[in-house]
Amino acid sequence: MCGSLLWTALLWAPQAHSFCGFYVARGDAKLFNHASKVVMVRSGDRTVLTMANDYSGEADEFAMVGPVPTILAKGQIHVGNREVLDHLDAYSAPRLVEYFDEDPCRQYAMEDRAATIWHRRRSGR
Repeated sequence: MCGSLLWTALLWAPQAHSFCGFYVARGDAKLFNHASKVVMVRSGDRTVLTMANDYSGEADEFAMVGPVPTILAKGQIHVGNREVLDHLDAYSAPRLVEYFDEDPCRQYAMEDRAATIWHRRRSGR
């Protein structure tokens, strides 16, 4: 019963939209985020979070506030290369692949028939 309720909840769950953090600007500036790319890599006790955001708006001065579990030092924040995220995005994109295999049953039937003919010829029947 519990499993069927879980499946029902998963099938009817609405589409979720999220963003790692929020923007802050002066006054009544309007900032919008159209797309975000986030890559999280963990090795041992070290976690690297890479974010690329596509903001639009008129503000020249703004800040992006992102949640982190501890206070970061200045040396822990780096501006990365967007090509790396684009490469990961292309690498992990879904792909449609179609394979065509002939009927394997037909192949086995032909091999069996060839083996039967070979055995008959060899035995002289």
